[in-house]
Parts: sequence; structure tokens; C-alpha cells
Amino acid sequence: MQRNTILVLAFLWMFPLAVLGDGVQTKIEAEASSLGEQALKIVAFGNSITATRKTIDQVFAQRLPSLLSAEGIEAEVINSGIPGSHTGSIKDHDLFKIKHARDRFETDVLAHEPDLVIIGFGTNDAHIDGSEPDGQSRIPLKQYKRNLKFMIKELQSIGVDVILIAPNGLRGKYPEYQNVRLAQYVEVVKKLSVKYNTGLLDNFRLFSDYYAQNPSREELLLDGVHPNDKGHALMAERISQEIVKIEMLKN
Repeated sequence: MQRNTILVLAFLWMFPLAVLGDGVQTKIEAEASSLGEQALKIVAFGNSITATRKTIDQVFAQRLPSLLSAEGIEAEVINSGIPGSHTGSIKDHDLFKIKHARDRFETDVLAHEPDLVIIGFGTNDAHIDGSEPDGQSRIPLKQYKRNLKFMIKELQSIGVDVILIAPNGLRGKYPEYQNVRLAQYVEVVKKLSVKYNTGLLDNFRLFSDYYAQNPSREELLLDGVHPNDKGHALMAERISQEIVKIEMLKN
């Protein structure tokens, strides 16, 4: 059911159209139609896992409108994913000369006046550029936590719903110590989700469970990092379920 439409339906239930004047009836019908057509505005904010890719038919953000429409929720999804992006600012780590999450939070998220924001960072934040297992991550764990907290609190303070994405594990050429470090960042996402009562997609668990349960072990990643179409389809299905849950709790 569309957001706020329930208020109109409740009014109509209490006062059937037959007992209302023609002018009032017409106005209420128009209002109900307008509310029914109001789209949920969603911003997908993240790194290259969020961003569109030429080698992918549809990333998860592109799949959401049709999935949500099937559940009776019309949605507009704005993709604000940029490859290489981490949660900080370019001054925090400048390997990629781009605007990172804190640099572009205002323009790429808040300026769109969204109803709901999907936040997916961590792969670049956690990454160890050197070959030492105990090397420094691009964005230290405590700073990663502070950055996510800032975004969550800013959005919730203006009534915007939040879904967090915990990054998927790495495969292929990537050494296991990268996953050991990444798992620490995943735990931060999960704990913040509980503390701030956000929606959550735990990609780390989703993908690992899939490999454990799928005898054919069909690959979900293009290159050991980025989900392929099957991976994005799994993500989109879970995220759509989270959005439906959020909308049902509101209504």
C-alpha cells in the first residue's frame, strides 16, 4: 500500500462516498488517486558494487522498481554509486581522485530529498593495499564507524529511512587476510543497524550461505569482488523485502 494512502482509505471507510456531496467526493477521489501514484524516492548510495556496470544487465538498484511494483509500492530509485568510493573524504585516502561519501553526501543524497536511502560501503574502506596481513586499511575501523553513524543520524533526523548493506566477502585472487579484516567492518555495519534500528542486507552472510548451500557453487561474483547479475538479483530480492517490511511497519 502506498505511503499515506491508508489515511484516505480510513476516511472513506468512515464516510462512504454515497453520503458525501459531489464536490467533496470528487476532491477525495482525486486525493486518493494522487496518493496512490506517489512514488517512494530511494537513493542507493555506495561504491562500485552499487554503481551501474557495462558488464551487468541490471545492478540491484535497477531491479528494485519492478520488484517493489509487484508488492504494490511504486518507487523511483536514484543510483549514487561511484567506483572506488569509501565512507570518508578524499583527504582521508586519495588513491582514487574522486568525491567520496562525506564529500558528496549533501549533493548525491540529501539534495534528492529521498524517503529512503540504501547505504553500501566497506569494501574500499577495509582494503589493505600492502601485502602485510596486519597492514593499515584505507579507512580505519573507528573512522568507518563514525562516518556511517554520521550518515545514519543525519538521515534519521529528517525522517528518512535507512537500509545498510554489509559488504560481501572477497574470492579468487584475494588473500584470506583481506576477508578477516573485512569481517570486522561487516560487524560494525550489523551493530549500527541494531543500534539505530535500520534495515539491513548482510551480503557477507548472504553470499557465504549461498556458496555453502549451493552444490553447483555457481559464482556470484564477476572478479572476486563485484556481484554478477545473479549476485545483484539476490541482493535486490532481499533489499526489496526490507523495504516492504519498513513500509508495512509505517502503515
